[in-house]
Amino acid sequence: MNRYKYNLNTKATGIGTPRLITPILLVFVFVSCLLSVQTVIAQEILVQTGFEEFTVGEPPTDWEVRGNQMQVTDDTVKTDGKSLGILGGANDDRVGVAIKTENPVISVEFWVYIKGSGRSFNLKVVSDENIAVNDGGVYINWNANAVRLYDGAAWVAIGDFQFDAWKYVRVVADVSKSTFDYYVGDDMEAAREATPVTELAFRKAATNPVAQWVAFHVYSSVAQGFIDDLLIYEGGEPPSVTPVEPKGKLTTFWGQLKQHSALR
Repeated sequence: MNRYKYNLNTKATGIGTPRLITPILLVFVFVSCLLSVQTVIAQEILVQTGFEEFTVGEPPTDWEVRGNQMQVTDDTVKTDGKSLGILGGANDDRVGVAIKTENPVISVEFWVYIKGSGRSFNLKVVSDENIAVNDGGVYINWNANAVRLYDGAAWVAIGDFQFDAWKYVRVVADVSKSTFDYYVGDDMEAAREATPVTELAFRKAATNPVAQWVAFHVYSSVAQGFIDDLLIYEGGEPPSVTPVEPKGKLTTFWGQLKQHSALR
């Protein structure tokens, strides 16, 4: 055996292998990081809209709607030029957006303005595949300068709520526990930093392991309500990266995906 040749080949292999592996590892790490960031952004934020992409006088496109008084408006607005008006309607009229998630914890944030006095709309976070079902999720209502929940047996006070003023609301629902936390403040930062009312009860136990719909619902309502800057995301912590522009295509996609379920 030519020892010189053997030693030379050995050295060449020993030097070449690290040089080959290092760029491969760098490429792998870069691609992994890129995919991780894209996954977090895509999966974490489920719906974000300021309703600017929708037509005034019409409900949001591809949302599930019953009744004709759930419509985008430019009358009472917090940011930019449009909001969603819950202007009245018959009992069980509603407007809602379908949710696609495997996370049992979902957060819903929005600006809300209740005009006038008396009972206004309900917020529902629905675990049933049928948006019309009221049981099995968050069911809260604004009434006479207060916010309250219905647990399936009785109305339970959550706290005071100023009407005729914009307030920022945050609800964190844990479908696995059939409970939710409620936050409110004068703006997004104040609401997120506020001390929440915790472990509030669903309207009876959840019927599925995750949320299926977020809906605004009318029952014996006399006070109009307005929603702006709706943000729905997975988990109990606000997303670290939030798109600047409203993602109307996301709401459209999930609305189309779930549309058949509303016909049950």
